[in-house]
Amino acid sequence: MLDYCRQINQGRADVDVRYAPPGVDVRLFCPLEERHTSAAPYILCVGRLDDPRKNISLLLNAFSQLPASLSHVHLVTAGAGKPPPDYWVQVASKGLKDRVRHIQRPKTIDLVKLYQQATAFALSSDEEGLGVVILEAMACGVPVVATRCGGPDGIITDGKDGFLVPLDDAAAMADRLALLCTDAAMNQQMGREARATIEAHYADDVAGAAFVDVWDKLLQMAGKR
Repeated sequence: MLDYCRQINQGRADVDVRYAPPGVDVRLFCPLEERHTSAAPYILCVGRLDDPRKNISLLLNAFSQLPASLSHVHLVTAGAGKPPPDYWVQVASKGLKDRVRHIQRPKTIDLVKLYQQATAFALSSDEEGLGVVILEAMACGVPVVATRCGGPDGIITDGKDGFLVPLDDAAAMADRLALLCTDAAMNQQMGREARATIEAHYADDVAGAAFVDVWDKLLQMAGKR
């Protein structure tokens, strides 16, 4: 996106193009001192699940394809709205009623705990402008598996601080989620890298610095007129 903006401005020196995403409160969204991925493991998804662009069916299909050895892993969804009715029909038809639950309108403190204790975060969207929930999960030291749907492509470094998978590819998403559920060392390392990515590029003070810098330059320009 940044390259595109620069391109349409044809490299004009008088146009200052910055990438300034919304910041994350890294003091609130922070990792646990010790994050255990083996105790009551669950995959988390947070968002407006009634929005068809979130493609929640893809997540459910991926979850249902986890190997039998991971039958103790649960899927937890949370958000302001409820998943669509056909989602629960799919849950029942796949025999997953005992492994899937939804938390509606969690309080902020409860949402933070959901992030912190998750084994992995999954985003199955067809399109995302950014994906604030990805930033929040990564800030909590949780690796993310996301589709290449726009926003995640510019946040996650595939294989380092999370995984990117093709759109509508349940098998690929299931494979990456299974890796994070079975390889504790990889999970922990990716979680640390995820936190480092947020601290370096998306912490609220880092994100805000771009705006402050531009405002200062505008004030300086105004003072010279």
